[in-house]
This record gives sequence, C-alpha cells and structure tokens, in this order.
Amino acid sequence: MSDPSSPGPEPVSRALANLREVAPLLREAHHLDPDVRQNLADLVDDLVRVIDPAAPSSQTAHLAESSAQLVEALHRHHHAGLLASAKQRLEDAAARAATEAPVATGLARRLIDVLAGLGI
Repeated sequence: MSDPSSPGPEPVSRALANLREVAPLLREAHHLDPDVRQNLADLVDDLVRVIDPAAPSSQTAHLAESSAQLVEALHRHHHAGLLASAKQRLEDAAARAATEAPVATGLARRLIDVLAGLGI
C-alpha cells in the first residue's frame, strides 16, 4: 500500500516536462535585456537538470510548475501584477520545497533575485 502523502513521481515528471517546454521561451523574451534573458534561461536550464523526475514530492512538482508559470508570464510580457503574482507563487513554492529539494530551491531563489533586480 502506498503512502497517501507521497504522490509518486508522476506530478514531478509532468511539471518538469512543462518547464522544459517553456524554458526556451525565455530566449525569445525580447523585451528583456539579452544578458538578463541569458541569465534567466541558464537558471531555468539548471533547475530542470537538478530536479529529480523520480522525486515523490508534490512540493518539488509545485516548484517546477510555479517556475514554468513564471517563465510563461515573462515570455508573454504580462503586466506587472500578473508577474508579481507568479513570482510570489514561486517564492511560496520555494519555501515549501526547501528541505526536499534544496539545490532546486536555491536556483529558484536566484531566479527570484534576478526578477527583483528587474523591479518585478
């Protein structure tokens, strides 16, 4: 019998697949400075690499999904309120995933710091 608090790796795999799909959108976000685009894209690429797709953590899945939503909002050049909401969701997800995925959480926080430098 499986542990009900451990949802299995499927949510993490799905969230990672979504993050992989939207990650290249950062390189197309021409409204951002090229150096910022590159820095953000590198952070997202690193995040994809460090999250274990077999991790049975819903917190890790939420971290990946929140990152993907933020990338999509940046690409679509959403207004400041939507970007701030997406950033806040990522901050919340990072806080919850800190003990289960410390390296991924650190990368997410670096992503948040870059956005803060942009005034987001």
